[in-house]
Amino acid sequence: MATRTTPEPHRLTEPQPDVGRPEPPTKVYARLSPAVIGHRYEVQALRALAVLLVIGYHAWPEVVPGGYVGVDVFFAISGLLITTALLREGDRRDTVSLRYFWARRLRRLLPAALLVLGVTAIVVFLAVPMTRWAQFLDELRASVLYIENFQLASSSVDYFASAEDPSPLQHYWSLSVEEQFYVLWPVLMIVALALARGFMAAPRTWVLWTVGVATAASFAYSVIRTGADPVPTYFSTVARAWEFGVGALLALAGAQAARGPMGLRIAVGWVGLVAIVISAFAYSDATVFPGVAATLPVLGAIAVMWAGMPRGRGSLAPVFRHRAVQRVGDLSYSAYLWHWPLIVLLPVVLGVTAGWTAALAVAVTFPLAALTMQYVENPVRYGRLTRLPLRWTFGAALAGMAVLLAVAALGDAIRERELRQAADRTRATLASGPPCFGAASRDPDQPCVNRRLELMVVPTPLEAKETENAPCEIVGRGERLRVCRFGAEGDDPTVALIGDSHASAWRAPVDRVAQARGLQGVSLTYTGCPFSTASRDVPEPARSRCEQFRDEVFAWLEGQPQIRTVVTVALAGGSGVVADGGRTQEQAAADGYADAWRRLPDTVEQIIVIRDNPKAGKGTDECVQRAIDAKRPAGPACAISRDEALDPDPQVAAASQAGDPRVSVVDLTDRFCDDRRCYPVVGGALVHRDQDHINPVFGATLAPALDRALPPTLG
Repeated sequence: MATRTTPEPHRLTEPQPDVGRPEPPTKVYARLSPAVIGHRYEVQALRALAVLLVIGYHAWPEVVPGGYVGVDVFFAISGLLITTALLREGDRRDTVSLRYFWARRLRRLLPAALLVLGVTAIVVFLAVPMTRWAQFLDELRASVLYIENFQLASSSVDYFASAEDPSPLQHYWSLSVEEQFYVLWPVLMIVALALARGFMAAPRTWVLWTVGVATAASFAYSVIRTGADPVPTYFSTVARAWEFGVGALLALAGAQAARGPMGLRIAVGWVGLVAIVISAFAYSDATVFPGVAATLPVLGAIAVMWAGMPRGRGSLAPVFRHRAVQRVGDLSYSAYLWHWPLIVLLPVVLGVTAGWTAALAVAVTFPLAALTMQYVENPVRYGRLTRLPLRWTFGAALAGMAVLLAVAALGDAIRERELRQAADRTRATLASGPPCFGAASRDPDQPCVNRRLELMVVPTPLEAKETENAPCEIVGRGERLRVCRFGAEGDDPTVALIGDSHASAWRAPVDRVAQARGLQGVSLTYTGCPFSTASRDVPEPARSRCEQFRDEVFAWLEGQPQIRTVVTVALAGGSGVVADGGRTQEQAAADGYADAWRRLPDTVEQIIVIRDNPKAGKGTDECVQRAIDAKRPAGPACAISRDEALDPDPQVAAASQAGDPRVSVVDLTDRFCDDRRCYPVVGGALVHRDQDHINPVFGATLAPALDRALPPTLG
């Protein structure tokens, strides 16, 4: 998720010193800042461009596919301005005071940020289904504490995260990166000055070398880690620090007093602007980012700031000075804060699908930003709080953060209470064993109707998100392989369930069948990795992990001659594989499955392919919850068309093409769907745990149908 960072005030004249006990000075032994600078029109113009790119990317990603580079522009701006402010403070007061610096940052950034968090929390509690609260509450806490980038980096490696709806707070990741920069950067400069004193060297030289080394190290880390693991690296402060660093180097070089030839400065300004615009429209979500790709927008921003506001024909100065451009730059921070919650929440509040609401969100963003700046940002930045001792600033900041953390705790308590009540209802329903429950209600051979189940939904969508797959005892591990045992007690397993997370989800009915037949089975599954030799079209290290898992499965099966039956399930659709030789992705996926089956040891006598289950529609869980609240039958109310729910299954295609007598297909689609539609609630049982995985309660009800469909010689 791309976002922007927090901007500095558009006027660089230093605010009045805080009243309070002064900090012990950190002496600066030589003048560090080359000049005192005034209003930076080109910086405000860059802010305006950056925030418009980010908003455009979030509202219309197909139009501005690389608009997320606006974040990188903001990082470069912050590096320049913050370093300049620190250097000027050292010149003016012969000190770099951490307390004063951090207090100014808090007054500048925190009020508007906490306001948006608080308003967003109220809207979520009133309008957003509780199924989405867990993600929101986690991100609310992370945003309040300015660690949202860590939160997103950890969830980005979660397979299910891609199926989640976006949180209205995801854009706070860049604010977190910037706050972490504000904490660490002045400390780094103080360390550099201390070393300069220790070695009796020129402070400016030591600061320059320290910043240069830190910037180079961060850039190297960004390039290496982006190539190896790009998703979490995108949110990494270490991988982004160089973007601030180049701005800091520009400040140390004294670019604000650029003395280059006027024609050169005009040309460099245009080159920088074009570089930013090209990256915004040439890049996309498929671009490996940040890494080397981030150099284009970052260096573009540096070029514009170095060029400044040259006079002469062709200069960008008249555009940059335009009142509208400067006004957007002034509002960029608040606009950035408001735009993403509006884009995410307006469709929910209005009860419509996202589309035209994006334009409405953008239209509302800037009036809200203007009100926030006038009544929240400026009064705190320039008002009475600046004349009080520093402890009032820090106390007010801690109090505001504590209130929002308490709101998050309250949300957790409400959600936990609802989960306990839902779990009690589920246990009572399952213990009573109602007839026609779940898949039994759609048995074509034994028609079954129980009118008492029409309004029942077990488990609730909220409870389903918290459930785990059927239990499985771990009996062996490899580097990627986890071997777990299910089914009946016995000496040796004879059935292996193999595949990705969909295979894990189908363990519930397979386990019931194995127990009924007195068989013991093992589960060999790895999230995101189907049992196939096709190369996965995913970034590293995910691709290598899947290859390692597959090889470990082959090696393990070679040493288990008692495994006579392999049951395999995988996500349908056929996407996510490398298609070469003129093949479609679907054909490449089917070939990969067939090749994997051929490589199974000869001791495997049966290969059972279970056709993947239909998926739910986006927002189905919310639809189901609304139907429950309105006391309407959720199954018919939230059904989606069969064509939309059922993706082609390349495993089924591989089975038909393989010509292998060992391979057979089990298709239980009729337990989910009729001829036209597929239902999210069947016989009172909720079908899915998320958008495409069946939940174990409904899965268990598939066991009788699965048992009849499997060959009698199973295992």
